[in-house]
Amino acid sequence: MKPTCFCPLILLSFFLLGGCASQRSVNVPYSAPSPSAPKRSTTVPAQAPRANRPYRVHVVKKGDTLWHISKLYHVSLHTLVSINHIQDPSHLIAGSQLIIPSRHYTHLKKETPFSSAQTSVARKEGFIWPVKGKIITFFGKSKSKISKGIVIQAPLGTRVKATRSGKVVYSGNYGPFGHTVILQHPDGYSSVYAHNQKNLVKVGQWVSQGQTIATVGMTGHITHPCLQFEIRKKSQAVDPLIYLRSP
Repeated sequence: MKPTCFCPLILLSFFLLGGCASQRSVNVPYSAPSPSAPKRSTTVPAQAPRANRPYRVHVVKKGDTLWHISKLYHVSLHTLVSINHIQDPSHLIAGSQLIIPSRHYTHLKKETPFSSAQTSVARKEGFIWPVKGKIITFFGKSKSKISKGIVIQAPLGTRVKATRSGKVVYSGNYGPFGHTVILQHPDGYSSVYAHNQKNLVKVGQWVSQGQTIATVGMTGHITHPCLQFEIRKKSQAVDPLIYLRSP
């Protein structure tokens, strides 16, 4: 998931987020082609994901359709549109790249069980700022760009803190988003932290609100240090500024 500087999934569908240097686009309704559409090759490209790599990349060829790509990799149309932030599913640009989630990635997005104590703690918490800094990209559409989160500019190496208590469901390198951490919270919310310099937590780990989970970096498709931060409610991106406490 632009030069200016969740993401779980259930989530990175979390995700996340084009990078700070990538343009983002909203999901729009789409229609699957008629069953009578011309048949295409069903041979899956040889580019398989490395061990534990959460995605593979499909380079769009002339004549490709989203429907054909979804059948090629056995991934739903909704998943492709959501993860790649596709604005117009009927118009794919030859040479562009699409992220195809692997089974490893899909497995991480399943509902994570929480203990009653963890659920009780998290539900009493609000959302806190993951890092202090200037917001250089806001949620939603701005001119020709669309963002599903906010981008906060901060010095390289600044500590990134968990906005709420939760469980780590993803910690790794996620293509254009660079080093990314995704936390799942007990009440259907999840939070995404992208372009990190270094991830400091592991999948399955429980973290407390305010705990350092990463450091600000410039990994992925960005040109300067920043944190791309998203909050998702049942996999749907929401404006983080509605939830964050005043700094």
